[in-house]
Amino acid sequence: MTSALTLAVVVAAGVGGSPEHRERFTGWASALCEALTAAPAPPTVRLVVERPEEAPPSAPRPCAPRGRSTRDELEAQLVAAGGDIAEGGGLLVVLIGHGSGGPRPRFNLPGPDLSPENLRDILARATAAPVTVAHLGSAAGAFVPALSGPGRVILAATRARETNETRFPEHFVAAFVGGEADRNRDGNLSALEAFVYARDAVERDFDRDGLLRTEHAVLDDNGDGVGSGDPKTEAGTDGVLASRTPLLATTEQSVLAAGEEDAAIRSLLARREELAARVDELRNVRGAIPEGAYFAELETLLLEIAGITEEIARLRGESDPPAKTPGGAQGRSGPA
Repeated sequence: MTSALTLAVVVAAGVGGSPEHRERFTGWASALCEALTAAPAPPTVRLVVERPEEAPPSAPRPCAPRGRSTRDELEAQLVAAGGDIAEGGGLLVVLIGHGSGGPRPRFNLPGPDLSPENLRDILARATAAPVTVAHLGSAAGAFVPALSGPGRVILAATRARETNETRFPEHFVAAFVGGEADRNRDGNLSALEAFVYARDAVERDFDRDGLLRTEHAVLDDNGDGVGSGDPKTEAGTDGVLASRTPLLATTEQSVLAAGEEDAAIRSLLARREELAARVDELRNVRGAIPEGAYFAELETLLLEIAGITEEIARLRGESDPPAKTPGGAQGRSGPA
C-alpha cells in the first residue's frame, strides 16, 4: 500500500479554450495543490498550467506553477516527480481540462495534445512505483485501457465516449478539503473514497438540475483495462487497490501513527499487504484450479496473515488485537 506520507503529485491544467475555462481549470488545479500542501503531511506537488504568468501572486509558494502545461513540460515534471517518491511511496497524476474521444483520444494541452500512449510511455520512464492517475476531463475513460496495469489506480471522470464538459473535477478537489470524504474516518483519504465522493456529488448535481447525466465516472485498479462505475472492495473487483491507496492524511493523528511505526512493523505491514494481494489473485483463479488445492493454499495464506497481524499487535502493545480480514479493515471480503 502506498503511504500518504511518501506520495509525489503532478497536477496539470490543460487548455481552457476560453478565458472562463482557463480560469476554472487553473483554479481547480491550484485549489487541489493548496489542499495537498496544507495537509498534516504535505506531499511534493508539481503544478503546471496553461498560462503560469497569470497565476495569482498571492498563491502559496509550494503551489506556484512549475511551468506551462505543454506535453514536454508535463513529461519533465513527471520524470522529476519520480525522484520525489520516497521508499514505499507512489505517484499521483491529476489531469484537469478538456479531452477528446473517438479513435484517437487526447487530453488537450498547449501545443501537441497528450494521448493515452504518450502518458503510458512517460510514466514507464518516470517511475516503477505505484501510480494513481485521475483524468478529470471529458472522454477520460478512453485512457483507461492504455494506462491500466498492476499497481495502477485509474480514475476517469467519464466513459470513453462522453465528451461534454465535466463536473467531476470540482467535486474531486472538494474531496481533499474538510475530511467529509474520509468515509471510514481512519484519518486518510483513499483513492476509492475520493472517487466515490466525487461520483456521488456529480449524480446529485444532475438530479438536482433535472438533467440527463452526460458523465459517468469509472475506476480501474485490477489491471483488466475495464473501468467500473461502482467499484467494490471484494476480491477480484475494481476498488480493492484503490481502497488501500491513501492520497491524503487528513488528521495529525494519522500522520503520527504512520511516523511512529518502526522498521519491523513497516516490514510486517508490507508482508501482510503482499499476502493480501496473493489472496486476491488466488480468488481470481479459483475456478481454474482443483478445489482442494485452492483451499489448502488459501488456508496457508490466511494463517500467515493472522500470525503477522498478531505480531504487529504485540509490537504495538495491543493486548487484544482486533480481528483483521486480509489487507485490513476496509470492507474486504472473507475467506470464501
